[in-house]
Amino acid sequence: MRKAIAMVFAGGRGEDLSVLTERRPKSAVIFGGIYRCIDFALTNLARAGIGQVGILAQYRPASLMDHVGTGMAWDLVGTSRGVRFLPPYLKLSVSEWYRGPADALFQNLEFVERADASDVVVVSADHVYSMDYGPLLDFHHERDADLTMVFAPRDADATRFGIGELNATGQIINFMEKPEFPRTNLASMSVYVFKKEVLVEELRRAVSGEEQTVTFQIHEVLRRMISRRRAYGFIFRGAWSYSRTLDEYYAFHQDVLGAAPAVDIAAWGVQSNLMAGRASPPPPVRCLPGARIVNSLVSAGCVIEGTVENSVLSPGVRVGPRAVVKGSVLWDDVVVEADAQVSAAIADKRVIFSRGCQVGVGESVASEEKPASLSCGATVLAMNVRLPAGARVGRNCLIHVEATPDDIGMQVPPGKSVWPAATGRPVRP
Repeated sequence: MRKAIAMVFAGGRGEDLSVLTERRPKSAVIFGGIYRCIDFALTNLARAGIGQVGILAQYRPASLMDHVGTGMAWDLVGTSRGVRFLPPYLKLSVSEWYRGPADALFQNLEFVERADASDVVVVSADHVYSMDYGPLLDFHHERDADLTMVFAPRDADATRFGIGELNATGQIINFMEKPEFPRTNLASMSVYVFKKEVLVEELRRAVSGEEQTVTFQIHEVLRRMISRRRAYGFIFRGAWSYSRTLDEYYAFHQDVLGAAPAVDIAAWGVQSNLMAGRASPPPPVRCLPGARIVNSLVSAGCVIEGTVENSVLSPGVRVGPRAVVKGSVLWDDVVVEADAQVSAAIADKRVIFSRGCQVGVGESVASEEKPASLSCGATVLAMNVRLPAGARVGRNCLIHVEATPDDIGMQVPPGKSVWPAATGRPVRP
């Protein structure tokens, strides 16, 4: 029986997510109130019986490591199961940061070669989807493939992805990375299955100089394999979110709401480490006199005294009396004080909306700092930010890590960013 191990790309910052990834990799970003982005990949792997998982981490991995822990939340602990974080390889003669995804795999070939497995499943931890990898592995084995790539139909924004062309048998006949004029709508989901010995050989050829041109990029390795190996495409037709921009992140959280949500995240049965950093589970939600909750996901430990509409609240959020939260995504332990009005906000952990402040006011002007990422009208606040009492913050604003109430002031016009004074940037718009 063929066995598989997994390698998970989890080290990217995701710069288009701006302040949400200033202190964490994208794989540690919160989705759906209680999940981290990496939870979706780990859940898919665990359900497929893939018990040996290597996590390729580089950018600020501490919060990710705290969350994943030993892998117990996904039952990835045992004599033949386990999670291992794989930072950039260090040795006496040389030390290198990962220079690209292919280099990350190459630096960890020892981990791959020592594994009791015939196949290697490589996935990215910054995609949100629920997939049974069992049929994928069956497809890979039945065709005796050296490489199987997973594609999903994507019409609106196919130019953002690697695009594949398949023949009638499912064999990949062409693959282009982010083509200006895509010839198909089959977008790569960054899910790959390799024969182990083939992956090892191809990485050595690509990274160590056996090829005429050295590359550290996985899409270049894939293109070379497609030209000389048995490469097939597996088509996935379920819900899939690749929230590269803040607009997409915000839209995903609107899709999980409603009586018949476009993304039924509860039905996916995602596993997560809800006890990370906790001695005991958070208490049940408390709805005090004056509370009103409409079409929202409200996590354990929240205390609601005001109004919450069309929003997603992570554990420990407090909404004070007469406060109103609409169309917002509030992470752990955010506080909305009395009489505050919060509309279309994405607030990182421990943000405080002080008494009487207003967020999401005025016209919708695209972010001056990240116009390609933030134009939907949402305002995004980094962890630990405290808005001054009575402050007014417009739409599509970005409030960066360590910005103080003095940096923010009483008025932030639409589309503007606020930086802490220590950066040397102009802090006031």
